[in-house]
Amino acid sequence: MKNNILWAVCIGLAICFTSCNDPQAVKNAVKNTDVAINYGDAAKFKQELESLNDSSRVQVLLPDSVPVVYATEDEVLNLENGIVLFGWPRCPWFRNAVEPLFEFAKEEHATIYYLDIHDIRDTKELLDNSVSTIKEGSVGYQAILQKFDAIWNPYTVLGVDSIKRISSPTVLFIEKGKGVHKVVSTVVSQTDPAIKLNPTQREELKTRYRKYFTL
Repeated sequence: MKNNILWAVCIGLAICFTSCNDPQAVKNAVKNTDVAINYGDAAKFKQELESLNDSSRVQVLLPDSVPVVYATEDEVLNLENGIVLFGWPRCPWFRNAVEPLFEFAKEEHATIYYLDIHDIRDTKELLDNSVSTIKEGSVGYQAILQKFDAIWNPYTVLGVDSIKRISSPTVLFIEKGKGVHKVVSTVVSQTDPAIKLNPTQREELKTRYRKYFTL
């Protein structure tokens, strides 16, 4: 898997050096189309999502060949060009997003790098009108927050705009080492994550992902 990440970084660098003045070439590099998908990663991702179907109201069915690569925090930090999915399998919003996301990935011949953030995020609470950190995020998670600080939305749940966290799901498009586009959650019309997206909403979500390629 690490070889896949290093190969993606090399491809991104090569394309950037040879086509740095060609915006379309850069966008194509973000797809990482030529990365060899490890069948083990695809099978693991499918199993993690589908094994929860009996206990979740949001059923997920994925093909055997989803173009996914499991990534570590360090690998996300060093990714030159790519599309990164942040989240975790039990999150109902995440479960709603994965099918449209991988349909989009197949249509665009793109690879999706996946980082499970459930256990690496910080935990904050509002106590006596003051925000307290109950659990610190991992060093890698904090580094990702800092590196892509400009693109994250404020975490307004606690009423403090200066706090930022990565929501589940977040799809981040990285171009030349910078976060240039993101899609958080699903679509505005979905108010109950326990109700699966209808076909119209799925297409709307795919349009949100595809917007990066038309910017």
